[in-house]
Amino acid sequence: MSTKLSAEQAKTASELLGRVDRIAHEIQVNHASWGMSLEDARPLVQTIDKLADDLETRFFGAASFQRRQIDVLKTAKVIQQDSDESYMKTFNSPMAPIQTDADEPYMSAYADDQSQAVQVGKSETGRALAP
Repeated sequence: MSTKLSAEQAKTASELLGRVDRIAHEIQVNHASWGMSLEDARPLVQTIDKLADDLETRFFGAASFQRRQIDVLKTAKVIQQDSDESYMKTFNSPMAPIQTDADEPYMSAYADDQSQAVQVGKSETGRALAP
């Protein structure tokens, strides 16, 4: 959008985007109880998500959309993988070495991928280590 939104317009736009996201979420969570197959629900949810992305870009600009996408990618996790896709687990531990050679004993220092531990870990008091 070429003009900057007023505070009231930005608030209304954010509320609208929230409503669109809630619709997609409700379909994703409740499709089976509504008698809708996953194959029917998936394209509907994807279309609604695309609409929300287009609206966000239109209301707040491409930079806002890109910032949100980066935040989403930072917290993304593999939820499902096929038995022939063992490599997919590397996406949950991005800093762990994928392959090491026998003459590289120092690589074992990287085996414990702390990036994942920080993202999902908790302190001794039970507080999350990362937001």
